[in-house]
Amino acid sequence: MKKIILLALLVGLTGCGKSEVEKAKYDAEMKEIRYNRMAKEFIQASLKDPDSAKFRNQQGFCGEVNAKNSFGAYTGFKRFIAADRNMIVMEDSLPPQEFEKVWGSVCN
Repeated sequence: MKKIILLALLVGLTGCGKSEVEKAKYDAEMKEIRYNRMAKEFIQASLKDPDSAKFRNQQGFCGEVNAKNSFGAYTGFKRFIAADRNMIVMEDSLPPQEFEKVWGSVCN
């Protein structure tokens, strides 16, 4: 009787694991969350008032940020690419055509 119960438990538990597709989807979602968090940290570290940063339309290392300048006024949303702490490209830091080219190749 104990063997039958044990066998039933083992068979039941083998069906509890996630499928490969579910695991891959979960891993991709966790990777996106990590990239978003890292990019926010990189951008905030580069701002005059990191606590004022408001983010939107963020996907991985690309997105838009609005933050206060040294006068305490919000500057308006600007696109960014934050590959790492030392590689941050803000929309107004490059000529428009160059930024569009980089944005198109990295963020789309």
